[in-house]
This record gives sequence, C-alpha cells and structure tokens, in this order.
Amino acid sequence: MNKVSIVVPVYNMGDKIEICVQSLLNQTYENLEVILVDDGSKDDSFAHCQKLETQDNRVIAYHTENRGSGPARNYGIEHATGMYIYFPDADDYLEPNAIEVLEKTMREKKVDLVVFGFKKVNSNGELKKTKKYPNMVCKGNDIRNDYSDYMTIDSKYGIQGAPWNKFFDLSVIKGSSIIYPPLRRHQDEGFISRYMTVARTVCFIDEVFYTYFTNDLSKEWDKYPVDYIDAVNGLYRERKQNILEWNYNDSKVHDMVYKEYICGFIKALELSFSPKYGLNKKSRKNWIETRVKESEINSICEPVNLGNYQKVVLRMIKNNNPFLYMILSFKVFVEKNGLLGYIKR
Repeated sequence: MNKVSIVVPVYNMGDKIEICVQSLLNQTYENLEVILVDDGSKDDSFAHCQKLETQDNRVIAYHTENRGSGPARNYGIEHATGMYIYFPDADDYLEPNAIEVLEKTMREKKVDLVVFGFKKVNSNGELKKTKKYPNMVCKGNDIRNDYSDYMTIDSKYGIQGAPWNKFFDLSVIKGSSIIYPPLRRHQDEGFISRYMTVARTVCFIDEVFYTYFTNDLSKEWDKYPVDYIDAVNGLYRERKQNILEWNYNDSKVHDMVYKEYICGFIKALELSFSPKYGLNKKSRKNWIETRVKESEINSICEPVNLGNYQKVVLRMIKNNNPFLYMILSFKVFVEKNGLLGYIKR
C-alpha cells in the first residue's frame, strides 16, 4: 500500500480540528500520515493537535508562526513522506472510503491528478449545492490548450479553486518544486495553476467525497485580510505566467481571467471601508487612489461577461470619475445591511 500524506493547515480551530482529523483517521485506507500544521493559532488549536498526535501514531503535529494557509501547506509538503498528497480544510468532512478510491484511481490510471465531487452545506446544515464530475481521463496538454471549461471550480470540469477536491502526486510537486504562493488569499488558485503547468494526465471521477461547510455571510468580511489587494494582484500575476500563457489567443479564457481580477480588485477597494483598516474618509480616498495607480486595472479591456456594477466601477476608474468613492460607499452600505436582495428585486 502506498503511503498517502494528508496536510491540514490549522488556525483557531480548537473546537473543530478533532472532528476533522477523526474523519481522516476513520478512512478505510490505513497507510496514512496526517500532518497538522498549526499556523500560529491564538486559541488552543495546537494543544488539540498534540493530543491527537499522542492518540494515533499516524498524526504528526507542527507549530509555525502565523503566515497563512499557503506557507502552512508548504511546511507540510516539506515534511510529507507519502507517494500521494491531499489537502483538506480543518473544518470540513471527508467520506470514509475517499482515500482508498483516490489512491487506487491514481495508481491504476497512472495519472497526476484526480478531481472528485463535493457538497456545499450552509451553517444551518442545509445542502446548497452538489458538484459532480463525469468519469474521464484527459491529457494535460488538451486541458491547458482549452482551459475555459476548467477555469473555475464551478466550471463544467472545474479544476481551479480549492485543493480539497483534488488528489495530487507528491513526486510531481517535489520534482517540479511546486509550492503555494505566499498570498493571504487565493494561494490555492496559484498552487493549482502551477501544478497544472506540469500535469501530464488528469482523471475526473463521479464520486462525491467532500463536504464543504460554507461560512455565515454576515461573517464573510471578517475573513478578508487587510492586505487582500496584494492577494488579488498576486493571483493575477500568477495567471499571466501560466493560464494566459497556455491560452495566448483564447479570448474566452482571457475574459474569465480579467473578469475575476476586476471583481477581486473592486472587492479589495470596498474592503477599505472595513474598521480593520482604521481609515477615515480622507485617508481612505487616498488609499483607493494609490492602489488604482499601482494596479494594472487601467490596462485591461472590459470583459464581455462583466457584471453591470463592475462595469460602472471599472469605467469610473478608467475615467478618473470623482464619484467612484460614492458608489463604493453605497455598495458597502447596501451589502453590510443586507439590502442587496431588495435591490435585485
């Protein structure tokens, strides 16, 4: 049996990490190492990790300073000794037979990546979405040359997105020196596109193995770091280096990349209204103006599939419209007060 490494970044998950790890240790496939990397948690997460380490010799607990889930996963990769590797989140659930099926598929199909289905469940336990894939094997070059159907996790054959519904070959990662980029958000996207640059074959299976528990929308703003704009710009640079290179003349893929960059950039501007930034009106206006000047937003053509609000904001940015601050402020007010649904009606 080939060893499978499972790397779990942990940050302030003291009340949930034991449930996650138990679902991993209860796998029907037993040749595992579960690497828990506590990313400088402020609660008792590391104590829980150490407790789990004493209870099962397949669990290994590490503690690092807080640098984000990407560097935490990189630390796990450095210490992983398996043939294959998997990256779940610390607060989600994996079906008991998942690793057994994934290891067998990877080994028998001789592929570099296995992609599988997942469920999204909200904070009330309600099933909001089930994503299934068809059973098929594709060559990496064929995927790279026509990436629009793989571009997002919600695409028909979505590869980009989170790593928790993907099973990787550790030798490919280490042999090609693939790491998660040091971004506070969107590091998963960067890692997957780096991996897809070298993947030779990808297998999609119709099994639904992963349950992703979505965040309460009222708390969504709290998850964004104050340097979120750096993550948006960093992801765009990543995609220029790989996805746009694979699809140099594919206008559809370019539009998808540009749309996500524009939407992310506008979200980053909106986040400057968060109390975490500690900005007054004057300093916030200066912050927005500076970030626009530093960005590549003015050099990007407007994507055909861009939303109406984003079109208005993008045109305001390009035209130096003095009412930009006002429309951003209004959007934040509407969103924070739960009025978006009323406006859409």
